[in-house]
Amino acid sequence: MDLKTIKDLMEALEESKVVEFEYQDDDVHLVLKKKEAFVSENIITQTGSLPEVQVSSQQQIQTTEESSDANTELKQNDGLTEIKSPMVATFYKAPSPTSPPYVEIGDSVKKGDTLCILEAMKIMNELEAEFPCTIEKVLVKDGEKVEFDQPLFLVKKLD
Repeated sequence: MDLKTIKDLMEALEESKVVEFEYQDDDVHLVLKKKEAFVSENIITQTGSLPEVQVSSQQQIQTTEESSDANTELKQNDGLTEIKSPMVATFYKAPSPTSPPYVEIGDSVKKGDTLCILEAMKIMNELEAEFPCTIEKVLVKDGEKVEFDQPLFLVKKLD
């Protein structure tokens, strides 16, 4: 694919209502996104809302409710510590869909062990334990979008 073709695609995307375009063949993988593609998914525009955006918003509302439930549980479970997301991302409990999860409830982990993967902008970031602990509860589901500072795990610190 030559530079002129890419520029033509960019101009066509800018003039269209499409916010994201992806093309892939054996030699090229191209992703073009408008600024609108990066708007937080929990915001619904007044006009032109897509059903899938509304579904994402419902999932966000559900996530917020679950997070509130988790905060209530945390107050009931004194002595537990939250491990929170350091970024807006997608939570993955395993390195691949066919692999076992990094951690499960009841697992003891040591400092530096991988707890999960947080995918942000097609980059896979491993979240590592900052201290030795036992996993008491996983607060999010595999493939779920998480917000910055959202609790992901409830753990019991080990001495």
